[in-house]
Amino acid sequence: MPATALQPDTIWLRPDYHVAPVNPRLASRLPELKRALEEGVIAYPDTSHSSFYDLELPNGRAYVHVRDDKQTIYLVAYSRS
Repeated sequence: MPATALQPDTIWLRPDYHVAPVNPRLASRLPELKRALEEGVIAYPDTSHSSFYDLELPNGRAYVHVRDDKQTIYLVAYSRS
């Protein structure tokens, strides 16, 4: 993976966290999210909500909530590119 300059407001999400959908209809999107986390994906914070992030995935965009205390990333919403 080529080196990329990070903006100060971006973070890398941890691939070892458990990934869960908030809504069961989002379960089919978990494999794409898990692959992106394993490969490394930049997360852009939602400035209005603490611990919520936007991610650009290969086939769409994901909105996630990160619970560090539970080591879980919750998939809140997904939209296709």
